[in-house]
Amino acid sequence: SSALPLNLTPATPVRSAESGKDKSPTSSVKQQTKVAANIVPTDISSPHELTAFVETLLEQLDAKFDDMSSQILDRMTQMSTRVDSLEASIQDIINGDIGVPQSPSPVPATP
Repeated sequence: SSALPLNLTPATPVRSAESGKDKSPTSSVKQQTKVAANIVPTDISSPHELTAFVETLLEQLDAKFDDMSSQILDRMTQMSTRVDSLEASIQDIINGDIGVPQSPSPVPATP
Protein backbone atom coordinates (compact mmCIF):
# COMPACT_ATOMS: atom_id res chain seq x y z
CA SER A 1 0.00 0.00 0.00
CA SER A 2 1.23 3.44 -0.82
CA ALA A 3 1.73 6.19 1.75
CA LEU A 4 -0.73 9.03 1.78
CA PRO A 5 0.62 12.52 1.06
CA LEU A 6 0.78 15.00 3.88
CA ASN A 7 -2.01 17.56 3.84
CA LEU A 8 -0.15 20.82 4.11
CA THR A 9 -1.56 24.29 4.03
CA PRO A 10 0.90 27.12 3.51
CA ALA A 11 0.87 30.03 5.94
CA THR A 12 0.11 32.36 3.06
CA PRO A 13 -2.14 31.26 0.20
CA VAL A 14 -0.35 30.63 -3.07
CA ARG A 15 -1.81 32.54 -6.01
CA SER A 16 -1.33 31.28 -9.52
CA ALA A 17 -2.76 31.90 -12.96
CA GLU A 18 -4.54 28.56 -12.80
CA SER A 19 -6.07 29.11 -9.35
CA GLY A 20 -9.63 29.29 -10.70
CA LYS A 21 -9.40 26.18 -12.88
CA ASP A 22 -8.91 23.33 -10.43
CA LYS A 23 -9.50 23.51 -6.71
CA SER A 24 -9.08 19.79 -5.94
CA PRO A 25 -6.60 18.79 -3.22
CA THR A 26 -4.85 16.51 -5.69
CA SER A 27 -4.02 19.38 -8.01
CA SER A 28 -2.49 21.43 -5.18
CA VAL A 29 -0.31 18.45 -4.18
CA LYS A 30 0.77 18.03 -7.81
CA GLN A 31 1.59 21.74 -8.01
CA GLN A 32 3.62 21.54 -4.80
CA THR A 33 5.39 18.44 -6.11
CA LYS A 34 6.28 20.20 -9.37
CA VAL A 35 7.67 23.14 -7.42
CA ALA A 36 9.57 20.87 -5.03
CA ALA A 37 10.98 18.76 -7.87
CA ASN A 38 12.97 21.78 -9.05
CA ILE A 39 14.37 22.59 -5.60
CA VAL A 40 17.98 21.74 -4.82
CA PRO A 41 18.73 21.21 -1.09
CA THR A 42 21.01 24.26 -1.06
CA ASP A 43 18.20 26.45 -2.47
CA ILE A 44 15.84 25.81 0.45
CA SER A 45 15.26 29.02 2.39
CA SER A 46 11.88 28.58 4.06
CA PRO A 47 10.06 25.93 6.09
CA HIS A 48 7.49 25.60 3.28
CA GLU A 49 10.22 24.82 0.73
CA LEU A 50 11.80 22.32 3.10
CA THR A 51 8.46 20.62 3.67
CA ALA A 52 7.79 20.45 -0.08
CA PHE A 53 11.29 19.10 -0.72
CA VAL A 54 10.99 16.40 1.94
CA GLU A 55 7.50 15.46 0.73
CA THR A 56 8.81 15.08 -2.82
CA LEU A 57 11.67 12.90 -1.64
CA LEU A 58 9.28 10.71 0.33
CA GLU A 59 6.96 10.36 -2.67
CA GLN A 60 9.90 9.38 -4.88
CA LEU A 61 11.07 6.82 -2.32
CA ASP A 62 7.54 5.45 -2.03
CA ALA A 63 7.25 5.09 -5.81
CA LYS A 64 10.64 3.35 -6.00
CA PHE A 65 9.72 1.06 -3.10
CA ASP A 66 6.40 0.13 -4.75
CA ASP A 67 8.22 -0.58 -8.02
CA MET A 68 10.84 -2.75 -6.34
CA SER A 69 8.17 -4.58 -4.32
CA SER A 70 6.20 -5.45 -7.46
CA GLN A 71 9.38 -6.60 -9.22
CA ILE A 72 10.27 -8.85 -6.28
CA LEU A 73 6.76 -10.30 -6.14
CA ASP A 74 6.82 -10.96 -9.91
CA ARG A 75 10.14 -12.75 -9.63
CA MET A 76 8.93 -14.79 -6.67
CA THR A 77 5.87 -15.83 -8.68
CA GLN A 78 8.07 -16.84 -11.60
CA MET A 79 10.34 -18.83 -9.28
CA SER A 80 7.34 -20.53 -7.70
CA THR A 81 6.06 -21.57 -11.12
CA ARG A 82 9.47 -22.92 -12.11
CA VAL A 83 9.84 -24.84 -8.82
CA ASP A 84 6.36 -26.34 -9.26
CA SER A 85 7.28 -27.43 -12.80
CA LEU A 86 10.55 -28.93 -11.57
CA GLU A 87 8.75 -30.82 -8.79
CA ALA A 88 6.24 -32.21 -11.29
CA SER A 89 9.06 -33.31 -13.61
CA ILE A 90 10.91 -35.03 -10.77
CA GLN A 91 7.72 -36.74 -9.64
CA ASP A 92 7.14 -37.98 -13.20
CA ILE A 93 10.66 -39.40 -13.33
CA ILE A 94 10.22 -41.12 -9.95
CA ASN A 95 6.88 -42.64 -10.98
CA GLY A 96 8.22 -43.70 -14.38
CA ASP A 97 5.40 -41.85 -16.09
CA ILE A 98 7.67 -40.03 -18.44
CA GLY A 99 7.30 -41.12 -22.05
CA VAL A 100 10.90 -41.97 -22.86
CA PRO A 101 11.22 -42.30 -26.61
CA GLN A 102 12.26 -45.82 -27.43
CA SER A 103 13.60 -47.12 -30.68
CA PRO A 104 11.12 -49.34 -32.44
CA SER A 105 11.65 -52.99 -31.72
CA PRO A 106 12.93 -54.84 -34.74
CA VAL A 107 10.39 -56.97 -36.47
CA PRO A 108 11.68 -60.50 -37.00
CA ALA A 109 12.37 -61.09 -40.60
CA THR A 110 10.41 -63.91 -42.17
CA PRO A 111 12.21 -65.78 -44.94
